[in-house]
Amino acid sequence: MYRFFVFCILFAILLLFTSCGVSNVNARKGFVAFLDTHHNNKYDIITFKSHFNAANMNPNIYWVELALKENPEIVINFEWDAKNKELYVPNYSNKPDSITALTDYLLQEVVLRKKLHEVLDKDVLDMDVNVFNHTISITLADDPSLEDLKYFSNKICRVIDNYPDTWTSEAHVDFKLKTEVKGFYELIVKPNTYDDNKESYRYYPNAVVINNYGSVKAQRIDTLIQKEFSNASSPIYLKDIWVNQKNLKSLIIAFEKHEPFKDKNEKSHLTEGVGMYQIQMYYPNLLMESLTYIDYNTIDREAMRSHLIDQLPLDYTYLIEHS
Repeated sequence: MYRFFVFCILFAILLLFTSCGVSNVNARKGFVAFLDTHHNNKYDIITFKSHFNAANMNPNIYWVELALKENPEIVINFEWDAKNKELYVPNYSNKPDSITALTDYLLQEVVLRKKLHEVLDKDVLDMDVNVFNHTISITLADDPSLEDLKYFSNKICRVIDNYPDTWTSEAHVDFKLKTEVKGFYELIVKPNTYDDNKESYRYYPNAVVINNYGSVKAQRIDTLIQKEFSNASSPIYLKDIWVNQKNLKSLIIAFEKHEPFKDKNEKSHLTEGVGMYQIQMYYPNLLMESLTYIDYNTIDREAMRSHLIDQLPLDYTYLIEHS
């Protein structure tokens, strides 16, 4: 009964808000008139529907999708305030503030994606470009060498440097083999036009980052260290892998050691992190060179990853700074 009463109140509030807004019919008429006045029949309306929800609490907000008539591949979407005749684009970091600006952005995105394919397609088995997320996925027949990474970096940089208003950050380039969903090596390509001085994570140009999760090689490494260091009462968990920026075969691997909770009231099968192991290893033979252990009583758990990054040997360092 209580739940029904609460539901009735919420429904009444919803109706109140909705009744205060512009009607669906009038909202659409007003938007069509706006398009005719300001955009001269350039777009087809694909979607125009109420977008009132608990997040915006505005009964005048509508979700709109428009297709550019001269190029239907260009589909823009945004929130529209039917009362104030204002556009909102919550999903874009550079916030295009008009239908024209949003269209121009997507037109550049299409051109940029095509340019990257023109430049790289002959060198790869497959490729996917996501301009919005600044990511490129490249499929090769074999693992890339350092020379390969530099080659791809130069080609990518020459393209994205021409689109500073569209490619607004460094490119994260994932290199994978044909049988892999996710690659082991990720290359950071920094456009010459990109200023990252205010970023909390600043990468060195052409830094190589390791995908710890999802890649076949990371899974193989995890299996090896599990076999070597883990047991039923004291499991371990892979946390980070760093690669030598001058030798892709040399890795530093960090994994967390767990032990049963010291609190006797806890269930016996639960564990807690007590410290971090760090080993140096070569891939693909996975021969271990060195092993260190840092207890959380020495370095706080929350500060451990930052500490390990700060203590990395120079050849393994891929960040200019981090916070």
